[in-house]
Amino acid sequence: MVSADGDSLFTCVRWPRSKSPKRAESLANLERLLPWDDLEKIVRGVYLSDKRSTGRPGYPAMMLLRCLVVRWFWNLSDDQTEAVILDSYATARFIGTDPWKPKPPSASLIRGFRKHLDFHGVLNDIKSKIDACFNDAGIKVWCGLVREPVFKRTAARVVPESLASCASTGNA
Repeated sequence: MVSADGDSLFTCVRWPRSKSPKRAESLANLERLLPWDDLEKIVRGVYLSDKRSTGRPGYPAMMLLRCLVVRWFWNLSDDQTEAVILDSYATARFIGTDPWKPKPPSASLIRGFRKHLDFHGVLNDIKSKIDACFNDAGIKVWCGLVREPVFKRTAARVVPESLASCASTGNA
């Protein structure tokens, strides 16, 4: 579904006078500061799945590259990267997708892309290029953190005191 201005419907749903989320601001900084054309040239040397003339085309190299950038800057695993993209409109838009366009890459695809780049020895080149970009701009970056609460069942069940007294007297 598309709105009158050509954006997806999801982009039109906003609170009036809402403030931009911190993640959206951080992603805008990455968009502005990183040399995306240079980074894509590095990736293009080893990734051509989206340019195949036969078979199902792969995900765009730029989309997968942006997934890696999100993964690195928020210190995420591949599974967490997929979850953040699915959960955050700003992140989905940053990588080049939204709920009405091609579905975002899965964790296994992000992992495969990362390992492919590492196998061909360009992963460190990409990281070095990003680091050099920030050094040249005089910017120090601390990685962010996205954490979900963890719920675990404890080994020993805690029995409320009122029930414990009933059990000891046999009145339970």
